[in-house]
Amino acid sequence: MYVLGISPDHNASAALLKGDKVIVCVSEERFNRVKNYFGIPKKSIKFCLDFAGINASSLDLVVVSSQIPPPLPEWGFENKTSINLYRFLKSIYSFLIDQVEWRFPPMRSMNEFIYSLVSKAMKGSINRERIRKLREIVNVSDDKFYFLDHHTNHAVTALYGAPYLSEGVQEIVILTADAEGDGLSSTVSIFKDGQLKRIGKTSLNNSLGNFYSAITKFLGMKPGEHEYKVMGLAPYAPKEDTQKVYEIIKNWITVDEKNLQFKTIVNAHQFLKLCHLKLSDKRFDHISAAAQKLLEERMLELLQASIKRTGIKTVVASGGVFMNVKMNKLIAEQREVERFFVFPSCGDESNAFGACYFGYKTLNTNGTPAPIKDLYLGPEFTDKEISKLIRKMKGVKINIPKNIEYEIALLLSKGEIVARFYDRSEWGARALGNRSILADPSNFSVIEKINKMIKNRDFWMPFAPVILDEDKEKYLKYLSNSSGDYMMMAYDTKDTSRDEMVAAIHPYDKTARAQILQKEFNPKLWEIMNYFRRLTGRGVLLNTSFNIHGEPIVGSPRDAIDVFQRSGLKYLAIGPYIISKV
Repeated sequence: MYVLGISPDHNASAALLKGDKVIVCVSEERFNRVKNYFGIPKKSIKFCLDFAGINASSLDLVVVSSQIPPPLPEWGFENKTSINLYRFLKSIYSFLIDQVEWRFPPMRSMNEFIYSLVSKAMKGSINRERIRKLREIVNVSDDKFYFLDHHTNHAVTALYGAPYLSEGVQEIVILTADAEGDGLSSTVSIFKDGQLKRIGKTSLNNSLGNFYSAITKFLGMKPGEHEYKVMGLAPYAPKEDTQKVYEIIKNWITVDEKNLQFKTIVNAHQFLKLCHLKLSDKRFDHISAAAQKLLEERMLELLQASIKRTGIKTVVASGGVFMNVKMNKLIAEQREVERFFVFPSCGDESNAFGACYFGYKTLNTNGTPAPIKDLYLGPEFTDKEISKLIRKMKGVKINIPKNIEYEIALLLSKGEIVARFYDRSEWGARALGNRSILADPSNFSVIEKINKMIKNRDFWMPFAPVILDEDKEKYLKYLSNSSGDYMMMAYDTKDTSRDEMVAAIHPYDKTARAQILQKEFNPKLWEIMNYFRRLTGRGVLLNTSFNIHGEPIVGSPRDAIDVFQRSGLKYLAIGPYIISKV
């Protein structure tokens, strides 16, 4: 069985399921170098098929995330009457929100009805056009295409990506939350008696995610990308100043516990206008902290209401809002939560996984797809391919050590910073060691060095650690009811060992967005860390993504060499080689 999963939304991605397991997944930005690329992931689709050694005729099903996508030019819709009509109606809807509803709030319910009516009316013609365009890339019969509702996709991603079904857990609450998709911004579902059932939903006009994105834009940052900077800024604000701003915004979003949904005081697309009206004289850090507090409190209210309603204490989650690791930490700390799993890199890029899982269940209703393990699901390159490129480099020294893992550890122990490009690339927004920059986090000055060399991060943003699984209790107040494998959780750090990773924790609240490394997930990275521990006594490294600030993580040896040469990095470990600038 082969199922191709396609997410053509924010950070477009493709994945391929063989049998019951996703064997490959990659985001288009790694190929075309356009960060968070939005559109058809053509090169990713081709890579998935090439990786498996198959062509489109071998596919049993092609599942595409989202039923009503934005009508992007790439889809080739421009000259189609139905698409032009859809765009025209959408423009009227936007006008009604921006100009009419703001002045006359009772229009809100009417606007939501218009949106729903237009979407339903246009869905068929839009998806016929999508099939026409997709068949240029994946030439299968029309009946092999399935367009999956956006938030059902997020829910399926979390449900089957988590390990709980394979562990025998039979009742699970599934939360989804993002800016918006197919008319919704959040859902609550349960899995019980082998069935997935939605029990709560929030419309796009009441979006918690769009609130946080509006705050991001109001503070001069890029919505849909820089929300993590708002989260990172929040701890700096004093509690009393945070509370003053919180008192202004606390009623902007509430939770309807009966219907398990969020309610916003204005249409969520008007939050930016509301920010300008109410927050223009407030400090940026106070606003960040108040927004983070509101996000956390409302999500906890929805969580607790869902558990109270269902009596189910195992929770899984997906959708871009759950990229907020501080909020995830609070969820895991709730007494009611016995188990908590957030799907890795759970923005729209993760829906390629859910599309595969849904396709599997469609073809095999009695089966259960395999949950995710490690995320090293992208391209790998041969030593010959790498050698061909590095032979052309000038001003460098090339070394082929007998034990490259030891040599990397030795460099790190001497205070050097090493970029690592090895084996298959990790999928998702988090670098997990194979496309990473590594350093000794016991030296605080390494932050300035890395920023000057390559990262150029905002001054308030922390780096993150990778910690050996056997040492996690030494460094962290570990939350045993959740997974630390994928950098999706923040942890409080321990006073006794904090100095050993001072450069990889938040400088103000001392939390860490840690990757907990099990040997089976990445044996070679584990070897580097084990050698480093023997040399220094410390089982922790600083791990940040191998990219220049604002660019995608490197995808190929050519990308790695290009970034190495354009940056101040001194050492690059690539394949069997260690390259150093002279």
